[in-house]
Amino acid sequence: MAGIGATRIFQPEPRRDTNTQDADPFLAFNSESAEAVAPAPAPFVPPAVETPFQPVIRPPLKVEPYKLEQPPNLAPITIGLCIGLAGIATAGVLYFQLGRQQAAATRPAARAAGVVQTHGTLTVDSRPGGATVRVNGTLQGATPLSVTLPIGNHEIELQNGEARRKLPLTIAGGETVSQIIDLQPVQTGFVTFRSPLTMRVSEGGRALGVTSGKLALAAGRHDLELASTTLDYRTRMTVYITPGQTASVSVDVPQGSVSINAIPWANVWLDGRPLGITPLANLKVAIGSHEIVWRHPTLGERKRTVQVTARAPVRVGMDFSQ
Repeated sequence: MAGIGATRIFQPEPRRDTNTQDADPFLAFNSESAEAVAPAPAPFVPPAVETPFQPVIRPPLKVEPYKLEQPPNLAPITIGLCIGLAGIATAGVLYFQLGRQQAAATRPAARAAGVVQTHGTLTVDSRPGGATVRVNGTLQGATPLSVTLPIGNHEIELQNGEARRKLPLTIAGGETVSQIIDLQPVQTGFVTFRSPLTMRVSEGGRALGVTSGKLALAAGRHDLELASTTLDYRTRMTVYITPGQTASVSVDVPQGSVSINAIPWANVWLDGRPLGITPLANLKVAIGSHEIVWRHPTLGERKRTVQVTARAPVRVGMDFSQ
């Protein structure tokens, strides 16, 4: 059967002349050659048997760290040369960009620098107005005044009657310098206080001095405060100061109370003034420091200084037996 089938499939064709021009090389087949044999039967493959699914368990993948190794044939000098060339190229790019930025930044300044300001302006006024103004000795006019001056250092002088002032100034190109000059002379006077106490003098919270001296004040009205913390006393007064003159102010201080006694007894003097024989009670005296003297015909003399305040009566005694 196999032979008959092979004979039917590979039926030999009549021989053709290979020398003809219309011969087809793909149809030149020799049925009598040894290669024209029946094909071998296909091998028997047994049917596949289904097996249960078995998962494949593989060990975890171990990743080795990557190590950058130098190529064996690349010398260190070659690596250094490459790095150096790369650095030079980067620096060149940065330098080029920086040059462009600087050129863009300085371009407006270069255009502005083309206009050079050689003069400036001075505006000057005075109190009171109408003062004559000289610049570097040259009369320019009267205040209020505005004048153009070359750049540099100058000296201006203002005069109004007997009042005169000089001051230096510097003029910059294209700028305006403004000055307001006070030509009114400072007028002062003085004040003295007639007071049995030495108290602190102040005005508006600013200390001026004490009542035992001569104080210089500006002309005009002044509201003064006189105070003594030791005697617990404070008072206010108003004074008017005339320029060049001295005002004298009398300070009236309040009275306090003092009682004086002695053992066995004594004659008493207060600030050199005799008061009588102890006991002496509720004597009215000005607040402040006072000297008391006790004298006994056989026991002698004793002295003491006391401070009489405005707060409470003072009681003082002397024991001659001690």
